[in-house]
This record gives sequence, structure tokens and C-alpha cells, in this order.
Amino acid sequence: MTKGALALLIHGGTDNWSPERWKIRFTDVCRDRRVILMPVPGFDPAEVSYAAVWKPVPGELAAFPNLKAIFNLGAGVDALMADQSLPNVPLVRVAVDDLTNRMMEYVVLHVLMHHRQELYLRNSQAAKRWAPKHQWPAGAISVGIMGLGTLGIRAAEVLRIIGFRVAGWSRSARQVDGVDCFAGSAELGAFLRRTDILKRIPLILKHSLRERNSWRIRLGLVVG
Repeated sequence: MTKGALALLIHGGTDNWSPERWKIRFTDVCRDRRVILMPVPGFDPAEVSYAAVWKPVPGELAAFPNLKAIFNLGAGVDALMADQSLPNVPLVRVAVDDLTNRMMEYVVLHVLMHHRQELYLRNSQAAKRWAPKHQWPAGAISVGIMGLGTLGIRAAEVLRIIGFRVAGWSRSARQVDGVDCFAGSAELGAFLRRTDILKRIPLILKHSLRERNSWRIRLGLVVG
């Protein structure tokens, strides 16, 4: 094999993020490239051209002098952004239907749990108390999504089908059918003021979310 190696640095800690399972997947599709599950004692890091990662330890990626690109296998990049020694190479976000749909399910699940007062009803059941509160219809609730990329748009589509009023905020202007779109810091206040339930897609910078404290909004839930 003459192509540069692909290094796997996966630190999920759960069965879903089993490094061995990822090794099998990549070996199957990269048959003309060496796939290395790090760490490997005695391996020359100069052989690595690409890295596929999940929550890499700070400094791990800097060990590869010939690295050309980093592929982040999940939706969040917090671990990468926290690495002060991150190599100056392209960072590729993996966006596949399975990941997008799983994230959409997560967003919709938590929006509905809050909207339908699931935690209150569960506690009432445990206390053997039947005292349901007033339940607003979905059409009376505004859901705001910070981040209108692939994941945010998919979640917005499903929430609209359920009946929620949906708005989206992004750093640059976007247009999404049926979604009230806001962009940039100048429109962040207007976006938050019309939001009852807020969802922050992981790729949106955290300081943008913290700014919500300076606005008078009626947030019932922040799903982040």
C-alpha cells in the first residue's frame, strides 16, 4: 500500500463508539489504505495522512506531521476546539442519513417530553397523584433551533410536521421553507424573544447561547 495511512482515534467510552467496530468498518471501505487503530507501539506517525476521530485527547493529532485532513465522526466538535495544538488542516464533518436522523430523534424527543410535561406526569404517577396541568397545543409553541445545517434543518422539518412553530438562527443567512430564519448577532435577540423551547445544535459556538441571558425571553427548555 502506497497511500498514506488512516489513523483512528476514538474515545467514546460506550458500546456505540467501540473503536474495534469502527476499525472493522473503515477497513472494509478503505481496502487500498492501511487503517490503524491508535495507539500502536512502534508505529511511525509520519505514515498517517488522515485521521478519523471522536473526542481525541488534546495533543494526539499534533503527533502526525504529515496529516492532511481530520474527519470528525460525530456531531459535536467540542473536543477538537479545546485542543490548542490542533493541526491546521481541513476539518471534515461526517454527515450521513443515519447520524442526521438519530440527532433529529433526540431533538424531537426532548422537545416533546418538555411540551407534553413528561417529567411532571412521571413524578405524579410515582406519587400516585392525578393532577394534569393545562396543555398548550403544539401550534401555540415556538421552537427555536440554533444552527441551520443538515442536522438543524432536519429537526426543523419534523417539528413543523408535528405542528410547532419553528424558527432558526445561524451565523450566516439561510432560507428554509416554513421556518422563520434569523442570522447574525444583530438578529439573535429577535430570534430568542419569539422562542419558547430552544435547541442548540452542537456546532454553534457556546458564547452565542450564553448571550440569551441578556434578552427577555420565556424559555421553558434548552436542549443542548
